[in-house]
Amino acid sequence: MAKYILVLFSFTLGLLSTAQISTNSPYSSQGIGDVSFYGNAYLTSLGGASTAVFDSSQVNLFNPSSYSHVTHQLPLFSLGLAHEQQRFSTGGNESSGSFSGITHMSLIIPFANRFGLAFGIKPLSRTGYEINDYQIVNGDSLFQDYNGSGAIQEAIVGFSATIIKRRKHALTIGLNGKHYFGSIINKRTSYRNTNVGQSGGFDKRELQAKAIGGEIGLNYNWKPSIEHQVYFGATYRLEQSLNARRSDYRVYFSSVTNTSSYDTLLSNPNVEGSIQLPERLSLGASYIFTPQPDESSRSSKSPLFMLTGEWSTENWSTFTEEFNGSTSAPGFRDLQATRIGFEYSPHHKSSSGSAYLNFFDRFRYRLGAYTVNTQYLTQGEGLVDRGITAGVGIPIVINRAVSSVNFSARVGELGAASSTAQLNEGYFGFNFGINIAPSYDKWFRKYKLD
Repeated sequence: MAKYILVLFSFTLGLLSTAQISTNSPYSSQGIGDVSFYGNAYLTSLGGASTAVFDSSQVNLFNPSSYSHVTHQLPLFSLGLAHEQQRFSTGGNESSGSFSGITHMSLIIPFANRFGLAFGIKPLSRTGYEINDYQIVNGDSLFQDYNGSGAIQEAIVGFSATIIKRRKHALTIGLNGKHYFGSIINKRTSYRNTNVGQSGGFDKRELQAKAIGGEIGLNYNWKPSIEHQVYFGATYRLEQSLNARRSDYRVYFSSVTNTSSYDTLLSNPNVEGSIQLPERLSLGASYIFTPQPDESSRSSKSPLFMLTGEWSTENWSTFTEEFNGSTSAPGFRDLQATRIGFEYSPHHKSSSGSAYLNFFDRFRYRLGAYTVNTQYLTQGEGLVDRGITAGVGIPIVINRAVSSVNFSARVGELGAASSTAQLNEGYFGFNFGINIAPSYDKWFRKYKLD
């Protein structure tokens, strides 16, 4: 099992390092792209609430203090996929789009009962759009195509430690070291159709970014009784500068299919600069209620109820790009998000072998909602992203090791409150995730010789 996980880890890491994971939003043309919540199926089903969510059989890369909460002595590998369908509307016109991609890959290794290590990769931002338009100039049609692609990724090495561990109190801190890398391409093409094909020109801008950064996280767990427990969590990312390199090109062509007809009007490659990534603060709390079963009844169950919520802010109004001594800003506002989630399990003890439990009793059922005042402005009005989520977690128990498969679905809308918005986006999508924990017997069995 160990070698298979390592092979899968290495393969996925290579895939994510070379592939440009896309989104499908015209707003991703601004700044470093779309910085929406790119969580796994487990966290997405809770409305994206992640700051105070800790489960020993689930991965949470968004709060590094979660790593030591994974089941002791059991490494946990996680991989996620997502698909989304979108419909755009503006001025009575409608269009649609879709995208699919890998949301994350990670390996969590808890050790010594109080510590945890993490290795993973996930998107920081994504760019992906294609817009087509035309206008009549001197009786001839002039076509305009706008498209973008690319992503900036976060490669993560994390560590967490439980520094206070009492019967009713526990305090854990964590740190994520991050390597940001990736590139974004924006391209505009203007052309007209002639008897030899398309003639016109295009402007192309490629932005490459890389830097070392980090974030800290902590959580406090209070257990006033065996049935009740409360988590408080927080994460903080410092404002930091990303090293950047920008290349600009302008090309005229008399026939788009004949590269020998291309005439480079502007070539300005590899201009060094920087991008200012804003600070981020997130605060959250969770309440877990696990009523004790009736010991006199062999068929009694151990249900679980969890309610979680969080508030976060990112200072995107300070976002700037600096190249050749010139500073520019897209005119963002600060981002603020509120997220809530609820989870219910009829019997949360997945490894229980009771014959009175049916197939669905061990499932985890989840609901969530979110409101995000995004950084985007259109006609002076801020865009708001609202949605609801739902999901289910299916535990897979092998030799007392709990792996799981998670599904989530979401539906929402991004737009402005008034009808003056240039573009409104409705969407629905789903996530799939798998968490693999190796069995006790093969990895950690200790033999004793008489």
